[in-house]
Amino acid sequence: MNRIFIGLIVCFLLLNCSKRNENVGNKNKPYIISYEDKKNISHLKKHKIPPPPKGFYGESQLVIDKKGDLYYYQQKYTGIDCGTGRENDTLPHFLNLQPKDLLKIPETSLIDFLSENILNKEENRKILIVASQNDTIKNTSFFDFINKNKLRAYLIRKTTQEEDTVLKYKKNNVSYYSGEIKWDKTKIKIPSTK
Repeated sequence: MNRIFIGLIVCFLLLNCSKRNENVGNKNKPYIISYEDKKNISHLKKHKIPPPPKGFYGESQLVIDKKGDLYYYQQKYTGIDCGTGRENDTLPHFLNLQPKDLLKIPETSLIDFLSENILNKEENRKILIVASQNDTIKNTSFFDFINKNKLRAYLIRKTTQEEDTVLKYKKNNVSYYSGEIKWDKTKIKIPSTK
């Protein structure tokens, strides 16, 4: 009788170990932006929930390049854009982002860096925008940050034309003048110069 009881306990413990390993694997699986966007839109339609306002930028942006390197930049806090028409824009606005604005973050320091630069803000400003040059994000350090901390919101999207361009100039350490770039106006909203 004791042997059967001990055998059942051992089997139970082994089954529990395998379940824990499955959970860890799911936590670190790659995030595929296009798939998650389609899934979210489908969920909203199914439950007849209006989609959230469109937008590209927030006060705090984390940019992940093609190699998985991490960059961070901030924009001036402007509050909520509701009623300005900007919330319905389908093209990102030109920010005049400069290579010096992009700070490279070592992956080992990401959680400390984001904690210091986002979690110390007022509650309504604890928002992170994650932009990736790749459709699949394999670096899950920021998901660890998001899961462990209470952000008001976060958004994951592909990088904009301006972010891609400025990142290229920063990585190549080349002088950058936004006025000399031939911007694709189907991908970015350039302010008119009058």
